[in-house]
Amino acid sequence: MCPLSLRFLRRLVVAATLVASLVAPARSGAQAPAAATKPAAPSLPFNPATYVPQVILPLLHTPQVQAELGIEGAKLGQLEQLFATVDGDWWRARNLPPVQQRAAITKVEKVVKTWLTESLPREKLLRLADLERRAQGGRVLLREDVAEVVALEPAQQEKLLAAARGTESAAAALGRVFQSGGGPGDLEKAALLAARERELKLPGDLLSKEQQKRWRELAGAPFDTVTLDRIYPMAPELAPSDTWINSNPLTLAGLRGKVVILHFYAFECVNCQRNLPIYAEWQRAYADKGVVVIGIQSPETDRERKPEAVITAAKEEGIDYPVQFDGDSATWKAWGNTIWPTVYVIDQQGYLRVWWQGELKGPEAKGDEVISKAVEKLLGGTADQEPAADTQPASAPSGG
Repeated sequence: MCPLSLRFLRRLVVAATLVASLVAPARSGAQAPAAATKPAAPSLPFNPATYVPQVILPLLHTPQVQAELGIEGAKLGQLEQLFATVDGDWWRARNLPPVQQRAAITKVEKVVKTWLTESLPREKLLRLADLERRAQGGRVLLREDVAEVVALEPAQQEKLLAAARGTESAAAALGRVFQSGGGPGDLEKAALLAARERELKLPGDLLSKEQQKRWRELAGAPFDTVTLDRIYPMAPELAPSDTWINSNPLTLAGLRGKVVILHFYAFECVNCQRNLPIYAEWQRAYADKGVVVIGIQSPETDRERKPEAVITAAKEEGIDYPVQFDGDSATWKAWGNTIWPTVYVIDQQGYLRVWWQGELKGPEAKGDEVISKAVEKLLGGTADQEPAADTQPASAPSGG
């Protein structure tokens, strides 16, 4: 396996593991609005291709790949306009069962690929195909076209498929632990990492030298995937609201050039209340450094649906940063949010970088440190280095 591909995929797996550990229960007995509830996830079908990661969208969102493909100037502006229209669907797909999720991402990919075909020369499209195969790592061997070129034997593919299924099974077990609030899931996390390490190493042990040579040729010229971290969607725009506290109505488009810390809360939610002092501290620490803190008050109880009650509660809590009253949960639905509280960091170009679900501080929670480090990295201009490790690749999202 190409070492860069192995390291890139390991980063994605570690990130996926850690995001599950961040999911804390909302208030006792709380549920998301009906439109955002999460259906039960069926098993993936026995089809090797369904285990190959969908990486086109994450790759195209990175400045490095955009530069590699010559997407700049007016073309970059056109691509970002396209992202603004399709990234919401990509982001909300993280809440779907695996089969539906894959279909939703494929639909978005089709729209983006149509633009690419119309906008880029053939050699750049071929280069993107190289990068896609490189980023898919060992699982690219489960693609029929790749297996044919590599001359993969049926027994080899069966072993690769079994390893992929083992990793997915371990990931599902970890997800069930955190969805049920069953503890830190240390054993499940260790099992997932071990399964993924076995899967990452398997092609090197399984393929002949000639097969490995053909595989390397399919990956094309070397490309450093290790530093790619802006692999998430453009943040969904805020839904219109007639009621804002401490501010005139804001839009994320109007806040380009600033780092945005956006948190969803409900004022009667105990978990949300415990986070409020941390948001206030960020407001004090970062307001003069190009950072905007925004609260989105999305209701669960009847009282939280009354704007006057939300305004009163905000005053009593001493909130002095902008708060949107999301009375109809339109912003909540646009973001596909599922948990109170959830905190997101949006970079200066409007892209999601880091998110945290649940309380920021606790016996095993260090969300305040994760968010602060991400913000400071963005302010310091080093955000395209190693990312804060609490996020999940949006190419295969499965968070709550």
